[in-house]
Amino acid sequence: MRKHYSKLLLTFSLVGIMSVNVFGAVTFTDVKENHWAYTAMSYMQDKGYMTKNSSGEFAPTQEVTYFEVAEVLAKATGYQDELVIKDMDPTLKKQIAENYEAKKPLLKTYMDKYSAWETRCNEEIAYLLGRGYLKEEDLSRFMIKSAEGKEFKNTLTKQDLAAFLVRVIGKEVTAKEKYTGKTKFTDNDLIREENRPHVAYLSEIGLLNGDAKGNMGANTKVTRALCAQMTYSALVYKEKLDKEEAANKPQTKPEDNTSSTTPDAAAIKGKINKVVPKNNAANENYVLLEVNGKTTFYTANPSTKVTNASGQVVDFSKVTVGENVAVTVAKENGIELIKTIQLLDNTTGGTTTTPDTSDKEDTTEDTETMRYLGDVENIGRSGSISVSTNAGIVTYLLADQYSIVEGTKTLTLEDLSVGDRVRIYIEDNKIVKVNILARAQVNETEAEFVRIANRVTSYSLTIADGTKESILEVDLAADITRNGKVANVQDLRMGDTLKLEMDGGVVTSIEATGEESSFVGTVESVILSSTPQIAIKTKNDLKIINITKNTDIYDATSRKDITVRDILLNARVEVIADSSEALSIVVKEVPTEMVYTGTVENVGPSAKYIDVLVDYDELTGESKVLKRIEIPTQVEIIVEGQASYRNQIKKGNKVEVTYNYNNLSYPEIIEVIKK
Repeated sequence: MRKHYSKLLLTFSLVGIMSVNVFGAVTFTDVKENHWAYTAMSYMQDKGYMTKNSSGEFAPTQEVTYFEVAEVLAKATGYQDELVIKDMDPTLKKQIAENYEAKKPLLKTYMDKYSAWETRCNEEIAYLLGRGYLKEEDLSRFMIKSAEGKEFKNTLTKQDLAAFLVRVIGKEVTAKEKYTGKTKFTDNDLIREENRPHVAYLSEIGLLNGDAKGNMGANTKVTRALCAQMTYSALVYKEKLDKEEAANKPQTKPEDNTSSTTPDAAAIKGKINKVVPKNNAANENYVLLEVNGKTTFYTANPSTKVTNASGQVVDFSKVTVGENVAVTVAKENGIELIKTIQLLDNTTGGTTTTPDTSDKEDTTEDTETMRYLGDVENIGRSGSISVSTNAGIVTYLLADQYSIVEGTKTLTLEDLSVGDRVRIYIEDNKIVKVNILARAQVNETEAEFVRIANRVTSYSLTIADGTKESILEVDLAADITRNGKVANVQDLRMGDTLKLEMDGGVVTSIEATGEESSFVGTVESVILSSTPQIAIKTKNDLKIINITKNTDIYDATSRKDITVRDILLNARVEVIADSSEALSIVVKEVPTEMVYTGTVENVGPSAKYIDVLVDYDELTGESKVLKRIEIPTQVEIIVEGQASYRNQIKKGNKVEVTYNYNNLSYPEIIEVIKK
């Protein structure tokens, strides 16, 4: 058995400052220089936002999912992956990690709802949510579930991409203010009401034009070419605006050049759900505000002005969990910053967190001391403790002089664990005493390893139990072994069986078991995602393997390294795997044909093309997607086993479409297999 190992290097150019400098010459094997989006595709390739495969193909007609555009926009607006960019800026790394932690509860609701949710895009999605480029309601369009319960990744529409790009440009407020009630396009009724201001704005600045009939193509499925063109145009326009604003703005401080402040004219009324210290040096706090049942994180800093119901200025320490407030917010450097907080009269409703006064152990406390009873939710490295109470989570910093006791014992902070039942005592907005009332239980669990990532103060471990994934926090000092040997997080493999020991909800020990294997089989399906998967039919069973950046993929028929995008259905492959993670894939034989099976949804004029809802698209790894099939006169048509003509193909027909892999522009044969 031949083993071929050659490092597959993945290089990403992730930059936050968008520049329109002349980029290097870029060539594509499937795109000519006279293509309408060639300049845009070259720009996106050069920047690393959208890239060609190892065969030089950009795949301009391939449709784009919402998950894929999230990856593109995140890269284009400054997102960096700490596992790829080893020397990334520590401040940016911390901001991305903190934002991801803040958005995890929201993302978990979609992970729980859809088993096929692309969890590997969660960090990019969280980044875009934090920057305001995605809204919470946008996430509902990422997936589709059929009446039969089948799940599909939704294809991005042109109108939604328009909305995302207006936010990236930073002109959503302007677009809404200028909107007159209708766009200029004849398919205006197909544009959702919430997207019309964005569409109208792009039209006004010349970035969105109609077709010959005046339609903007609201629900047009976005292809990679269209995505590249629209995103490129938006980035160039934003660069132009940034330069104009920088030229016209007094340069009082260096950081003013990167600040884009968009004050919100109206105050937001809600309830304080959580206050978490963000950065001791800057004395900043995360404030979780609940509005109509939905929560959003904002940042408060020393310049945030706090007033009581009468308008008198008060200390920030008065901002506590349960308070009804009215806040004004402005975006600065991509951060939603609270400018003012007014404490409202809490007698009109809403739940407030009342400091616990039932502590009979110590009745001599000063009247200024507040007490909270609950379970330890988090112990921060900065000296903060979060406690989950009946009314919500409260977070305070430890005072310079504090005590931690358990019965008659005096303990240290290291003796406190997440999950412990405690009563905390607060003076001057800091913890002066922690009384441990009951200890958290240590438990064990078994699961399958999916992935692990560094989150500054801990590891974030994703595990699978059947089809359900969950995320656990892992102590940075956790004991890790694999197959009986001391290991670290980089040694864990997808598909490993894990035995976990947990203390107060935090993983303190990981015992991993994995097994190397080798097999030969036929490719049944290829799922393209952040971490692609390939289903391989062997003599005995169907194996699902994961492709990582370290997987070597070699085509023995052409004698060259390839990528997962180049692996064809029905190809004969030889695989070396560690658990369910592929170490090496060698393509031994390749098929000559590609076959689509699906239902005709639309027949074009004179049947020059048909739109087919295909069961599976092996080029994209998508199921139940609409494909346009061009039918020139040389295509062989078969109906009920007999040679026929293209005008005999009708809407609703079940068809089998056969392409030659060497020519994917039009099929060789279309056979109607069921009328």
